[in-house]
Amino acid sequence: MSLCVLHMGPGLRIFVSLFFPLCHLPPPSAAANLRPGAEQKVVFITARVHPGETPSSFVCQGIIDFLVSQHPIAKVLRDHLVFKIAPMLNPDGVYLGNYRCSLMGFDLNRHWANPSPWAHPTLHGVKQLIIEMYNNPKINLEFYIDIHAHSTMMNGFMYGNIFEDEERFQRQAVLPKLLCQNAEDFSYSSTSFNRDAVKAGTGRRFLGGLLNDTSYCYTLEVSFYSYIVAGTTTAVPYTEEAYMKLGRNVARTFLDYYRLNSLVERPLAPTPKTRKEKEPLFKGTTPQGQGTGHVGSKLEKRSQTHPKDQSLPTQ
Repeated sequence: MSLCVLHMGPGLRIFVSLFFPLCHLPPPSAAANLRPGAEQKVVFITARVHPGETPSSFVCQGIIDFLVSQHPIAKVLRDHLVFKIAPMLNPDGVYLGNYRCSLMGFDLNRHWANPSPWAHPTLHGVKQLIIEMYNNPKINLEFYIDIHAHSTMMNGFMYGNIFEDEERFQRQAVLPKLLCQNAEDFSYSSTSFNRDAVKAGTGRRFLGGLLNDTSYCYTLEVSFYSYIVAGTTTAVPYTEEAYMKLGRNVARTFLDYYRLNSLVERPLAPTPKTRKEKEPLFKGTTPQGQGTGHVGSKLEKRSQTHPKDQSLPTQ
């Protein structure tokens, strides 16, 4: 079993766990959507590490479908960002019908700290890729999102990390707040930030401690059952389409985030607005300390927050 790399345009690469040897597909033109020498801004998304959490696959499918579509927001995102997506981290567990474990009986989401290439091959491959990106001065992994499903809570919500730096902790809350505006089924009030020792081996916890202070790591949870729209008391059952809609709203929220941080400046052509689609809360402002530029080394990035590179083309 190995990791197959599917290149779907200059700004989107999808990684799929397969039961046959590594595929070698023609790569896209190197950073075709970025100016020469500019930093690549990467969003990394994983799903289905727990095979029984089937809603995570539909949410991930919604993200992928939106990003490869002709929607003007999707085009802007592809032009400015690189999305790397591993839609199924536990394919053998899915094949066997397991609820939480892999073929070898491991809960893969507790082995991020030291995954074995033999016992946890998909996890090992994804972690090595993330470390390679982290060590590359031309790449900045800005977001990591691991998609799960929750068996007791309703709505979609996120888990984030706790940091001693209060400013970094507050910046981490921006993306879920924006997503709450765009998705009627996403609850910011159910979103929480923790460093529970039991979750130390999860992707969100491990990568939150590994990556620099301009990277944000989340677990995105969605209910197996239903959601309650704000201002109502009626539970709305989730459907496959509703899960995929949440995925589409996750993808489009990145535009709000990067508009907020001045990466994308020119307005898009008018498009029909969905029920919850709004301008960012902080339109025209940048949260204190939220930079958008690259510095010369990863060591410098670990030690302090720097303005990020503004050299990417605008739409």
